[in-house]
Amino acid sequence: MTELNRPIPISPAGAPAKRVLLLTHRAPEQTMAALDTVLAILNECGVEVLVPPAEVVKHARLAKYVSSEDVQMRGDGEDLIVVLGGDGSMLRALAREAGAGTPVMGVNFGRVGFLCSIERYELEHGLRRALRGEYMVIDLPSLTVDWSDGTVRAVNDLALLRSGETRIADLSFAIDGEKVATVRCDGVVCSTPVGSTAYNLAAGGPTVSWRVRCFVLSFLAGHHLDTRPLIIAPEEQLVVTNSAIWGDCDVLADGVRVGSLAPGRQITVGLGGADVHLAIFPEASFFRRYREKFGRG
Repeated sequence: MTELNRPIPISPAGAPAKRVLLLTHRAPEQTMAALDTVLAILNECGVEVLVPPAEVVKHARLAKYVSSEDVQMRGDGEDLIVVLGGDGSMLRALAREAGAGTPVMGVNFGRVGFLCSIERYELEHGLRRALRGEYMVIDLPSLTVDWSDGTVRAVNDLALLRSGETRIADLSFAIDGEKVATVRCDGVVCSTPVGSTAYNLAAGGPTVSWRVRCFVLSFLAGHHLDTRPLIIAPEEQLVVTNSAIWGDCDVLADGVRVGSLAPGRQITVGLGGADVHLAIFPEASFFRRYREKFGRG
């Protein structure tokens, strides 16, 4: 079994938290009312609270906890990142800690909160459980994206979208050097298992369990009757080429524009990024979340 093809591990945290990095929603009004409760619980539990300077801009009361922007978190089971926010806040936190091994636990102050184990109505109970280490850690893969502008990483997804006045994109793709097809469409989305419930889901792509190590290629408004998503193995490399005569494609990593792909240029995508570490409660399984967040009963 190759390193890339190993099963995604899930393991207990194993120790109560001694240090907590606290991150909040971009919109301060979303978490302002809950912040006093959170700080009271953290202080009562004797946890060292760390706060990046950017958080003080949103919440002045956090100034006494401020640390450096590049504070180094550890993966020894005694550090925990607590996020008061939605899935966007969780993605930023997961990207921040990738490689360090620090688990990220979310309290849902967003719209969906698929990545969050704690709902705001159970804040006190859930946060105390998290601080006691009563969660599991799931290691999830991320994408690496290489093109002439450099290299970026995406925890959720990479999207290539027709831009400006371009009416349609012509995108050719190959896997491990083997050309598969040229597709006329509005764009493509390459997603990790985490990202399979985001843009990929809206585009009609498959939902992928967090226990599966792969990535997905889905098409946006494909102008072919036989356009179907593809599930790509972790050791395979995807190359997408802008085959249009005219018109760039915007390149977005985790929803943020990072550049453009001009006609004739190509971009390489693989599942080679550092793993990110999501903290979940044992009962908050992937399929239970899927049913509760997206189901009808």
